Amino acid sequence: MSDSYANVIAIDGPAASGKSTVARTLAERLHIPYINTGAMYRALAWKLINSSREITSLSSEDISAFLSTTKLACVVNKESGLFEIEIDGVRPGGQLHTDPVSAGASAIATIPEVRSWLLDTQRSMAGETKIVMEGRDIGTCIFPNAKYKFFLTASPEVRAERRLKQNGGAVDPETLARVAADIAARDEQDRNRTTAPLKQAPDALFLDNSELDLEQTIDVILKQVKKRDILLSRNTVLKYRVPYADTDQMGVVYYANYLKYFEMLRTEMMIAAGESYQQMEEHGYALPVIEAVCRYKASAHFEDVLEITGRIAECKGVRVKIECEIHCRGKLLAEGYTVHACINREGRPVRAPQTLIQLMTGEV
Repeated sequence: MSDSYANVIAIDGPAASGKSTVARTLAERLHIPYINTGAMYRALAWKLINSSREITSLSSEDISAFLSTTKLACVVNKESGLFEIEIDGVRPGGQLHTDPVSAGASAIATIPEVRSWLLDTQRSMAGETKIVMEGRDIGTCIFPNAKYKFFLTASPEVRAERRLKQNGGAVDPETLARVAADIAARDEQDRNRTTAPLKQAPDALFLDNSELDLEQTIDVILKQVKKRDILLSRNTVLKYRVPYADTDQMGVVYYANYLKYFEMLRTEMMIAAGESYQQMEEHGYALPVIEAVCRYKASAHFEDVLEITGRIAECKGVRVKIECEIHCRGKLLAEGYTVHACINREGRPVRAPQTLIQLMTGEV
């Protein structure tokens, strides 16, 4: 499976768990496409309904011919700035949420040929930049190699109340109990279906948002996405515009400041991973530098915007090695590393904590 699939933020969960709202809001915050897999099934149903064809009467040959002449895409709406489904060059928009289309989508989703065709279509939407995709089998079947996986859920009672309020319905105890029972029955059906059953991927973060509002849910996911970026990549974690105070009379950055930049990178890396230097002290250990190396390739100047990247390259016993690189406009200016000894409050060497090992291995 292509490495580009790792850029997918997969959000799975049962019906009425709020995953569509969360996925859409998350995509808006990150300025990346949001793809609702349910909307894809709805788009296919919409096309069939408009062609006056009964979904249940279609043969395998009919389905193959229908799919071969269908093109699905996720495109940006220039007015809203949001992404939406386009089928054969047309954007159905609100027409995808009518009762006939909903019923048609449920029917067409049971056809194996359709699911197989959509699998290829959905995977083709992954690229070099992140996308948010939500459904019931994104992290298990469609993108099992996705770097970011979340399983969003809430109790049937909470989901029932949210659904009733969203639809403007009454939230009396009897209605609430009935809708909650329907949701629980739907969960059981989805978990036990033969094709792509609803289940949490082993490496997905389980997030019960029964007691969380939208902002709190988004905050948890954004922190986890940022944490994985730090753990699993050498992406830029710090951008820094060179101030005049960092330079000499020629406007060139003083050589010792590069070690300061290394330290700035380490600080941001640890904060993003959830273990700031202050938290280290609270947890009873410190990481004094016992070796520092910097190899200079080119000069940085006043007002240059530096891109400082790094990773934990070694975490063995009491020894921790952090590698760093500094770029400007794509050009490598300096590279090097610092070696740290992990010590306790009494200054005695101790084994590196699990947090640092996670930073090196990429395991969360």
